[in-house]
Amino acid sequence: MNINLRGYREKVGKGQVEIASILSISHEEVDLYEQAPETVPMGLLVKWLQILGVDIATAMSTPAPPLKAIDPGTPYVELYSRLDSLNKYIDATYTNTLELPTQLGTPDNLKNQLKLYKQKPNVVLTGGFDAGKSHMANALLGSQNLPVGYQPATRVITFIRHIEDRPEWLKKDVLIFNEDFWLKDEKSKQIIDLLLLDNQERCNKYSIQAGSYDILQKYGVHGEYENIAAHAAVVYMDSPLLKACNLIDLPGYSDQPDEVSKDVEKANSAAQIADVLLYASPAKGHINGQDMIRLAGLMRLLPSPENECDDFPTLGNFFIVATHADPSISNEQLKLILEKAAKRLYNNLSETVLERRQEQTGRPITQTILQNRFFSFWSERPDRCQHLFDELTKTLCEFIPKARISRIDREMKAIKEDNTKKYLDLIERYEKSLHDVEARSIQLAQLKALEANEPSRLHETKQKFETVHERIQELKQDTIASFSTYARKLLTVDSVKAIIHNKYDDKREAKECLAGYLVEKLQNQTEQLIKTNSDNLRPYIEEFLGTYTEAILKLPNLNVSINIPFDAKGSFLGGIAGLGSIGALSAWAAALGNLGSYILVAKLVSLLSALGIGFGFTGGTAGVISFVAAIGGPIVLAVGLAAALAFGVWSLFGDSWQTRLAKQTVKYFEKQSVCKKFIEGIENFWQDTANSFDKGANAVESDWNKHFEHLHEISAEKIESQDTIKNILDKLKALYQFFANIPW
Repeated sequence: MNINLRGYREKVGKGQVEIASILSISHEEVDLYEQAPETVPMGLLVKWLQILGVDIATAMSTPAPPLKAIDPGTPYVELYSRLDSLNKYIDATYTNTLELPTQLGTPDNLKNQLKLYKQKPNVVLTGGFDAGKSHMANALLGSQNLPVGYQPATRVITFIRHIEDRPEWLKKDVLIFNEDFWLKDEKSKQIIDLLLLDNQERCNKYSIQAGSYDILQKYGVHGEYENIAAHAAVVYMDSPLLKACNLIDLPGYSDQPDEVSKDVEKANSAAQIADVLLYASPAKGHINGQDMIRLAGLMRLLPSPENECDDFPTLGNFFIVATHADPSISNEQLKLILEKAAKRLYNNLSETVLERRQEQTGRPITQTILQNRFFSFWSERPDRCQHLFDELTKTLCEFIPKARISRIDREMKAIKEDNTKKYLDLIERYEKSLHDVEARSIQLAQLKALEANEPSRLHETKQKFETVHERIQELKQDTIASFSTYARKLLTVDSVKAIIHNKYDDKREAKECLAGYLVEKLQNQTEQLIKTNSDNLRPYIEEFLGTYTEAILKLPNLNVSINIPFDAKGSFLGGIAGLGSIGALSAWAAALGNLGSYILVAKLVSLLSALGIGFGFTGGTAGVISFVAAIGGPIVLAVGLAAALAFGVWSLFGDSWQTRLAKQTVKYFEKQSVCKKFIEGIENFWQDTANSFDKGANAVESDWNKHFEHLHEISAEKIESQDTIKNILDKLKALYQFFANIPW
C-alpha cells in the first residue's frame, strides 16, 4: 500500500497544519505519515481520506505516481557549440602536414583531442549481483527497458546513450557485441573506449545482434542464450538524463570469490572509465566486507574533479546507494543503517584509500563527509530516493560540467600557448639557418663533430641504459624486501589481535571487515613503496636521456649554431604511448609537469589518461601511481574477498574470540598465499617498467638517427637545402598562425 496522501492533500488545497489540527496529531506526524503512508493506522487512514474526500477503496487501488526521471538539462550545449566551431576552423584553415623529427602538435592531433572533449561523462552503476542496479537505472532513465531480476541478471556491460548520439548509419536501438569489439593492450587486456561505438566498420564486424530493446532480455542476461558470447551492449534511448551523461550498467559482483567470475572481469574493466560512480548495496546487510574491498579499489580509480573546481563537493562524484530500502524498514532504521555503514567504511578505509584521496585533493575527508555520500533507493517511495535523484541531478547539471569545462579551458589554453611558442622558436631557428651563411658553415662543422663523437655517445648511452636496468632490479628487490618486512610484522597473531582490539568492538563486524582491512593495509603499503621507488628511478631515466642532449651541448660555437633541438623526452614518451602498463615510468612522466604540446600527440592520449594527468573525464585512473590498476586489480581484491567469505562460517565464542580470530586470520592469509600474490604483482610492476623503458629507449635512438638525417638535409651546401628550409618555414608559419588564432 502506497497511498499518495500528499498528492490528495495538495489537490484539495489543504496544508499539513490544517490536516494535523483536524486529525488531532502533530504537524511533524503528518509529514512523516505522508512520507510513509503504509505506516498510518487504518482507523486514522480512513478518517484522513474522508477529510480529503477520497474513497479508501479507490485510494488503495490507485497506484502511486511514478518516480520522475532525472533531468539534468543540457549543460554542454555551449561547450559543444564552441567545439563545433573549432572543428570548422580546423577544416577551413590548414590541411598540409609537416614531417620533422621533433614531435609537434598538428591540427589533426587537435581534431582527435576534440573528439574526447565531446564525450559525455560516464555515470557507472556497479555493486553486488542482487543489488538492483538495473532497476535503479530504469528509474533514473524513466524507462522499463533494461531487464531486471533478483537472480544475477545483467551479464553484459550496458552502455546507455541518448538517441541523439546514435550514429546516422545505425537504425537500431540496441547493438550487442562480442569481446573482440574492444582494442587490447600488450597484455591482451581490453581497453574500453566509447569512441569505438561510433565506428561503423567495427560495429558491423563485431556485432552479434542488433534490434529493439527486447534483444537485451535475450542476450544481455543470464539464461537461455548463455552460450552466445555477448560482452557489451550499446542502447540508445530518449531520456533526459542521457543529455548530460552516458549511463553504464555493469554486471554484478558475485557472492563467490570474485576471481572466478567472468561478470566481475567485465565490471572491473568498465569501472575504470567512471566519472561518477553509483555503488549499489542492499539496505539489509548494507556495505559488508566484500563491498568495502570493492569500494576501496573503485575509489582508487575514480577521478578527482575537486582539483579542477573549488566548489565541487568533496567526494561529489561518489554515491553509495542503499537499494531495496522497502517499507518494512522504518525511517529511523534506514537512517541508522546508513550511519552505521558509513562508520564501518570509514573505519576500514580512513588510513588508506581515503587518506590518499585527501592527499590528492588537499581536502580533509571526515566520517561526516563520507556519510554525506550515502543515499537510499526504493522507487515506490519517492521520499526514499528523491535525495539521491536531487544530488545526482545537481552533480550532472552543475558540478561535473563546471569542472569539465574548466579543465578543457585550461588544456586549450596550454595547447594554444605552448604550440605557438614552440612553432615561433623553430621559425626563428630555421630562418637563421636560411639567411646566416656563417651559421650554416658552423652547422656543417658541428655535424662532423657529432658524427665523430657518435662512438663515444653510443658507449655512454649504452652504459646509462644498463644502469637504468640495474637500478630497476635493485628497486624491485628493495620493494619486495620492504613489503615482506612490513607484511611479516602486520600478519602476526599479536599484531592482528591488537588491530581487532583497537578497531572492532563487535564480533560480527570484526569477522566481516578484518580481512579487507588487512588487504587494504598491505595494498596501501605496497603503493607507498612503489611510489617512493618510482621516484627514485626518475634521475636515472633523466641521465639516460641526457646523453643525447649532452652530445649537442658539447659542440663548439653552440651560441652561433642553428642548433635545431632534439626532443629526447618527447621521443621517449612517444615510444611508451599506448602501452597498457608502463610501471614506474608513470612517475617520471607525471613529473614532467605541464606537458605542453605533447598533449596534442594523438597516440599519447591513452597514456596521459592512464596516468591521470588532466584527463580524468575521458577515462583512466585518477592517481599517477595506483598499484591496483598496475597489476590488474582483481587478483588482489579476490584474495581479500575469499578470506572474508571464509570467516563467515566461523563460530566464535568465549572471552578470547579476538585471539581465535587473529590466529584464524593469519592462518588463512598464509593458506591463500596473500603475500605471495602481492609480491607477484610487485614483480610484474617492475617488469613492466623494464619492458616499457626498452621501448622508450629504442624510440629515442631511432628518432636521434632521423634527427641526424634532417640536419644533413638542411645543412648541405646545395640549393636543395635552401628550398627544403623554405618549404619547412612556410609550413611552420602556417601552423604558427593556426595555433595562434585558435578561436578559444
